[in-house]
Amino acid sequence: MGREIVNAAATTPGFEIGAALGRQSSPNLGADIGILAGVGALGVPVSDDVASALSRGEVAIDVSQPAASAAFARQAAAVGKPLVVATTGLSADQLASIREGAGKAPVLIAANLSLGINVIAEILPTIVRALGEAYDVELVEAHHRHKKDAPSGTALRLLEAITSALDGKPEEVARYGRSGLAPRRAGEIGVHSLRAGGIVGEHSVFFVSEGEQIEVSHRAFSRRTFALGGLRAAAFLAEQKPGLYTMRDLLG
Repeated sequence: MGREIVNAAATTPGFEIGAALGRQSSPNLGADIGILAGVGALGVPVSDDVASALSRGEVAIDVSQPAASAAFARQAAAVGKPLVVATTGLSADQLASIREGAGKAPVLIAANLSLGINVIAEILPTIVRALGEAYDVELVEAHHRHKKDAPSGTALRLLEAITSALDGKPEEVARYGRSGLAPRRAGEIGVHSLRAGGIVGEHSVFFVSEGEQIEVSHRAFSRRTFALGGLRAAAFLAEQKPGLYTMRDLLG
């Protein structure tokens, strides 16, 4: 995703890559990020110097790993740097640590940078309230074989959107997969994860009654979709005051 963001920024008017960060053990340290991203030399080497990188850009976009995200967010907040966090699999403590930085700089946390998936998250509560209890709800997500967290952060975001229109909380109504004797319980929401091949990202929510089925689906054809969403989030955040933001704020 880091390379996709660099590629998108290098080919989108109004954006420029100021710095690129990699882990200390990365074999790409010192390499030109433009070459790694397939857009030609940009004169920006991959570095593990966080302080230097933060000083070279107006907004930081983090698509790393949970532990790295929490540490990076603290450093960004310390220098007042706006930060877009699109890392998934964050623990409650890691999220809390990232949110603390919003007191010093604008912070936008997004489980998914796709504009389309965030629009779906906004309309799901309306669908749930309109259909009522006669419709069972199931959520299925699919990603590539290398994705580490399951369910995906996006699936959890959609689950949260659904339960916001119900009395229960996500942890009270979610049922992650089924095996053995597992009849459906009233009010439960099934959440199922697939990991295979090179699937970029697919999410479907099913509303099913005795007489019909409604399916709300989103399929990403390319990671560039998320990269362009990340650039839009960065542009939005650059104009904001310190505080905590989501893609809902960006969409208005």
